[in-house]
Amino acid sequence: MQLLASTARELGVAPPATLQPQYSLLSREIEWEIAPAAIHNGMGLLPWSPLAGGLLTGKYQRSGSAPAQTRAGSDNELYQWVTEEYAEIDRNWQTIDAVKRIAADLSASPAQIALSWLAMRPGVTAPIFGARTLEQLQDNLGAADITLAAEATETLEKVSRPTSGGYPYGAFGAWQRRRGLENGSPVQDGEPFTGGSDRPLG
Repeated sequence: MQLLASTARELGVAPPATLQPQYSLLSREIEWEIAPAAIHNGMGLLPWSPLAGGLLTGKYQRSGSAPAQTRAGSDNELYQWVTEEYAEIDRNWQTIDAVKRIAADLSASPAQIALSWLAMRPGVTAPIFGARTLEQLQDNLGAADITLAAEATETLEKVSRPTSGGYPYGAFGAWQRRRGLENGSPVQDGEPFTGGSDRPLG
């Protein structure tokens, strides 16, 4: 990213205006290098998967069964694999519990708390989220009306402190960096999620 921005400036062309990284309370490793570089170059962050594949909505229970209509309960191998990767980390469940407690205190949904936290992060322009129903969309948009107090923000940042091994440094991020194009079509190289997971929630 830095090479791209610097090269664009050297060539006298407009550098990228935005960057679309994965970023959420369960995936904060971009704060080490990517977010600071984006801010330095004046790029806005448009995070994808701000609710960590639905885990930050509070709808899953650890070692529970995943309903068929959810990502974790679907037949999609990528969704199963990513959910299992999140579910293996105790810190993630502690973060989800903290999000749910703060949501209850504020009479808000866990998704609204997670999105409100993300919207306040340095460099974030807007999170990109998908909603399967109008009700989910309306709930997610309600995050705009929530301002987290300093104590709640500190709690979330402490419990979700990033550790090595996650995106973009772990298996999924490494796989993304190996992807290429051949005759205009994506080339998949050693998908880490082949086979999905029989127990995506641990």
